[in-house]
Amino acid sequence: MDKKIIHELLGKPNVISVGRGHKKVKGVDTGKPCIVIGVSKKLPLSELEPKDIIPKTVGNTPEVTDIVELGEIKLL
Repeated sequence: MDKKIIHELLGKPNVISVGRGHKKVKGVDTGKPCIVIGVSKKLPLSELEPKDIIPKTVGNTPEVTDIVELGEIKLL
C-alpha cells in the first residue's frame, strides 16, 4: 500500500488506523482482500464534508476499502 494513501487516509477526521484485511459485509467475512480503515465512530455521509468521505476504492490499481468502527482507543 502506498505511503501517500496511508497518510491521506490517516489525515481524515475520525480515522485512527489503516491496514489490510478482508472485506466484511454485515459482519460476515467475504474473503476479499481490502484496505481496512478504523474509525473512532462511523458517521452518516450527511454529517461529513465531501473531502472527509473515505472513498470506496483507493490507489492506482483500485483497492476496495472497508470502514470499521473501533471506538476511542486509550493507552492504559
